[in-house]
Amino acid sequence: MKVLFLTDGIYPFQIGGMQKHSLILARLLAKSQIHVHLLHCGGAEYSHETFTALFSAEEFEFITETVIKFPKTDPFPGHYIRENKAYSKNGFLELETQIGEFDLIYAQGFSGWRFIREKHKQKWELPILVNFHGLEMFQTPPSMRVRAEYTLFKNAVKWNLRNADYVYSFGGKIDEILLELGMKAHEILQQSNGVSGDWLAEHPTPNNQIRKFVFVGRAERRKGIEELNKAIVLLMEMKTDFEFTFIGPIPEKAQIKDDRITYLGEIRNAEEIKAVLLSQDCLVCPSHAEGMPTVILEAMACGLAIIGTNVGAVERQIQGNGLLLEKADINALEEAMTTIANLEDEFLTRLKQKSIELIEKQFVWESVAAQKIKDFEHCLVHGEVGG
Repeated sequence: MKVLFLTDGIYPFQIGGMQKHSLILARLLAKSQIHVHLLHCGGAEYSHETFTALFSAEEFEFITETVIKFPKTDPFPGHYIRENKAYSKNGFLELETQIGEFDLIYAQGFSGWRFIREKHKQKWELPILVNFHGLEMFQTPPSMRVRAEYTLFKNAVKWNLRNADYVYSFGGKIDEILLELGMKAHEILQQSNGVSGDWLAEHPTPNNQIRKFVFVGRAERRKGIEELNKAIVLLMEMKTDFEFTFIGPIPEKAQIKDDRITYLGEIRNAEEIKAVLLSQDCLVCPSHAEGMPTVILEAMACGLAIIGTNVGAVERQIQGNGLLLEKADINALEEAMTTIANLEDEFLTRLKQKSIELIEKQFVWESVAAQKIKDFEHCLVHGEVGG
């Protein structure tokens, strides 16, 4: 099987959950002897040598690549959509003569835009599968500014979803969104994010008498860091014993000045992130919109309890291993952290162990990739929707 794998970036050259997902999935498909041609945009630290080093020798036998620089158009509202459209067009023009060599196209986000359009014009038979992950633009916005940004995305996303042959869903509230957008059940393929088995901790226990919380992410509005900061201040006022660590590029103006709060900045090395997580007790993910956050899965694998909001497919990740909040409410966040901070060791250990059990049963990458391959085989048999 030969798969044209379209993505706007791969980790570590581009940072983000979708980019990490692209790298791991490409590795595992190649490990299963699926031929993968990656269209990606490189990055500041990219070279063909550094790209090659991301794969084992056996995997790289099944990997080829096309690198298209991600275009910068203008600073006006909607520029990101225009840039994605141009990126997909440039990718198509580069690969147009090779399209017939592939059995199917798997597209992350907007990267398949021009390929979908050309398929409808030229009547190709190979199926196109689109993965928009969290569909955050159809979730509740945290502010009027973000609402306006989401509005700019909606029509473009709808077009891609409705004109692809199949679309992926993380389940949970993502299924509801896709059905409301007019997708038919047989057009929706179920998926999970995953972690590799070497992330799994063995015997999680509370780290010490003081509960340690951690946040991993950027300081973008939808991640709920404003609400989290206010909840932490409330926790401090309640004189609760705790420590909090932030991993990610948090600007100084968004930092709380207190000895109990540590800011480690952006960490790209997976082993370094893992080492920090293993020293913590509870991950806090107060997002206003999400898909299935990789950071929650990584924290679960490291044996952390989870506090998260009921957005995207987070409800699939918090099942007896933490606290699921209806939204990123300041008081609810403070109460949830207080609850974890005051838990007896025995009960906290149960939550931490449950996180590991959930990963083992549902979210190990090898199982996720095996399901993807079954999806591809299904799509090749059935062709385009209605075919």
